[in-house]
Amino acid sequence: MPFPMKIQPIDFSPSEEVVPPLLETVKPVVKSRFKRLFERQFPSILRNSAAEKVDADELPFSKECTTAELEPSSFCLAKMVQNFIEDNNEKQQSGAVRCSRNRSNCFNRNCNDSSDDDMDGFGFSDSNLSSSAEASEILKSLVPCGSVNERNLLAHTARIMEKNKISKRKDDICRKIVIDGLLAFGYDASICKSRWEKSPSYPAGEYEYIDVIIDGERLLIDIDFRSEFEIARSTKTYKSILQILPFIFVGKADRLQRIIAIVSEAAKQSLKKKGMHIPPWRKAEYVSA
Repeated sequence: MPFPMKIQPIDFSPSEEVVPPLLETVKPVVKSRFKRLFERQFPSILRNSAAEKVDADELPFSKECTTAELEPSSFCLAKMVQNFIEDNNEKQQSGAVRCSRNRSNCFNRNCNDSSDDDMDGFGFSDSNLSSSAEASEILKSLVPCGSVNERNLLAHTARIMEKNKISKRKDDICRKIVIDGLLAFGYDASICKSRWEKSPSYPAGEYEYIDVIIDGERLLIDIDFRSEFEIARSTKTYKSILQILPFIFVGKADRLQRIIAIVSEAAKQSLKKKGMHIPPWRKAEYVSA
């Protein structure tokens, strides 16, 4: 007898299809601050480098590839540095061409054909002088004493200072020594002090000098006249002007005012040539006060 057979029903329902995993949605890459700054500063470099990469090798789209294209590569950085150096060299060469005709003064980025010390003209607006040579000639005519009384007073003052060895000093003690010596020579001499109030053009101040009356004529004495006009970083032209001034001034007030006007304007032009600010006490109004 044949063995009993068990018939087991077969499930003909289609088996579950294996669903392939969905591709992971690629999230947009967040641009860093450096990348945004780089793209803003050098957009042309990024476009050129991206085009060269696509032409050289077509890569399948992937997250890594996208990031590599967006981030600045070493090639981009090298090209950026090279362009920066080339631009700087071109600017320097163009600046050298503009300033190469003569010795140049490029202080504060101002290119001039003349140097600081080679200054032909002052541009004296107050004295109507057109050149430093003319200023020097007029100054030389104003420095010498204009009368016999002035020459004698200058000789006696210099003798007193040399005798007491105070030629390089200027203070109340020196002026007192000079006054005593002039009184011994029979002069009507005294120490005077000039004061002036503050104004918009210059600050307040005071100045002491020696006043001498000879035959009804008032003469002024400054025992260290040249040092009053010394300035820092002066040009060669101003130094030549300064050498004309005497160490001891003896003369009338009107001649003194003319000398002050010329030298103060020369000092102003010298400071401008050196790019320095003109202090109020170097202006002619202040010195004349």
